[in-house]
Amino acid sequence: METTTLPIAEAARPRTVVVASVLVTGAATMAFLGLVAVYIDSRAAALASGQEWFPEGSIELGPAGMMMLTLVLSSVTVQWAVQAVRTDDRPHGLLALGLTLLFGVAVVNQFWFVYQDTGYTIDGSEAQLLFYVVTGVFVVMLVVAMLFVALTALRALAGQSNSRHVDGVQAAAVYWHTVVVLYGVVWYVIFITK
Repeated sequence: METTTLPIAEAARPRTVVVASVLVTGAATMAFLGLVAVYIDSRAAALASGQEWFPEGSIELGPAGMMMLTLVLSSVTVQWAVQAVRTDDRPHGLLALGLTLLFGVAVVNQFWFVYQDTGYTIDGSEAQLLFYVVTGVFVVMLVVAMLFVALTALRALAGQSNSRHVDGVQAAAVYWHTVVVLYGVVWYVIFITK
């Protein structure tokens, strides 16, 4: 009886980039939520003592809502990039990564408008300081996410991202989705409940 030898299966590629992204994202999320907890505690203490936290009408809801919608759209485009790279659709993957970056730039621009519109100063009050700290840390996290997506786009442009090497795009998407969820927290805690 003769036996047939089958070719050896290709070794599965370790997903170290995705695992590292999840761990770093988890650490950043915990630090940011701790900062939001400080903001909530300080606001509760100020309101309990009868102080006004923010002057009435000083923060508009329109720009904050547009940032929320823009980030939700960016979450869709970053997931589109993952799907495009997974199916070896390089042009659409690059387009999706570019749109994601464009949405990120739009949100940073909107934050600049909010900072100019409120007219708060860092040394104005505890509320204004914490407003800048929480939103400023969020903007830094968003810029880091944009740099991650830009690096992923450069790798895709160089041909290093394809259906066999989709881990980099998935890792960037994990961090980007988390940043979008964290903006939901900022939107509710700072802009909605004030």
